[in-house]
Amino acid sequence: NLELYKDSHPRAYAALKLCHHGPNVERFLVGRQFLLLFNGFLLSKVAGAATEDFYIGDWKWSSEASQFFWVNSVLLMIVVAAFAQLVTQLLAAQKMLGFLNLPFFALYTIVYPCLIVESVGLTHSSYLLKDFLVHITGIPLSEADPAKAQNKNIVYYIKCGISVAAVIFSFVFIVKGLAMSQTNATEGVGWNKLPGWAAVLLSLFFIYLIACAEGMQVSLLAMAKIPSHEYKQRAPLAYRTTQLAYSGRNMQAFLVGRQFTVAMMIIILAKVTSYAGSEGILIGDGEDWGMGEGFNAGLLQTGFLGAILVVNVGQLASQVAASVFPVACINNHVMHFLLRLMLFIEFSGIVNSCWVLTWALDAITGLPKDPFDGDEAVKTPAQGIIERKKSMGIPQQKGVGPFDLNQPESEFHVDYTYKVSYI
Repeated sequence: NLELYKDSHPRAYAALKLCHHGPNVERFLVGRQFLLLFNGFLLSKVAGAATEDFYIGDWKWSSEASQFFWVNSVLLMIVVAAFAQLVTQLLAAQKMLGFLNLPFFALYTIVYPCLIVESVGLTHSSYLLKDFLVHITGIPLSEADPAKAQNKNIVYYIKCGISVAAVIFSFVFIVKGLAMSQTNATEGVGWNKLPGWAAVLLSLFFIYLIACAEGMQVSLLAMAKIPSHEYKQRAPLAYRTTQLAYSGRNMQAFLVGRQFTVAMMIIILAKVTSYAGSEGILIGDGEDWGMGEGFNAGLLQTGFLGAILVVNVGQLASQVAASVFPVACINNHVMHFLLRLMLFIEFSGIVNSCWVLTWALDAITGLPKDPFDGDEAVKTPAQGIIERKKSMGIPQQKGVGPFDLNQPESEFHVDYTYKVSYI
């Protein structure tokens, strides 16, 4: 009930009131995804390497170090994940209302821009996919809240058609550029040895990885609402994967490892799906299918068509599929391996500066815990995970939620639960 927090958290209330009006939650998530990805693409352009040699004054890196860390944007990946994304994500995961109530005016800086981007219609293909999956699975529409349903008028279907056409159009030009060695996937030391057909396969693999990362997060959060006895026998690998994700502080570690993986894929995909060259002049044989320099510079060399393809196919499609089939999405060895890989990334410490920065931001802002924190009657994602941990027999630390920033070692303050057949 948002009205309970109208006076105590006015800025959060204003943002959430609009988000939860009608179908705006879904619209916000779709618009946010495109805005986030496109910002990543732009960041890779403005903050990417302009020269092949990295130096600060008289300090020059070796060519190998410059190529790996500088030219291939590994340093940028770490900065984007550890500083630009994870700090606020980790803080907001525990203190949702408090974070939205900070004076950055989320209603105007986040909610409105995301809804405006969604209203353009370039991401409406995800809605068609969702309708299709709901239809083939026979999910009764009566279970959905009619107040949250999209207004499927003629404008809605026109936008869906535009989105599908944009995805197909983008796919054709990206594959053409990759195959003809006109993108940055075949530019630079090492990359220039990559043949066109290999560039196509490699780019599809990167899209597959980002799709897996997006789908896994949606699935693991959705699994918190599904009693474990419903899938323990029929989907044992999904059960074990969920057990691993919910154990100890693994959900936080997963969020960190996953975010670095997503940031890495965004930076790499920004490189491989954008055309090389400048001012509309393409490299290679310069074949542009008669589209002209304005089209080349505005849509191909900026990576805009690549962003449309990646957000619709690599992110939104997998998120929609995982929301409809959360168990099936992680009931395979690929997802189980990727979860372990993401946990290892966090364990390696490559982006663990995010914890120090998050603790510092938490101390500076002095945000209190949410008023409903620990209230079992309020079904937050954290509460859902705690309930699943109990049903799976996973040790649960007293007074510590899965997204808490300060968690004691697992061997202390633990409540042990026991599996009961009917749970």
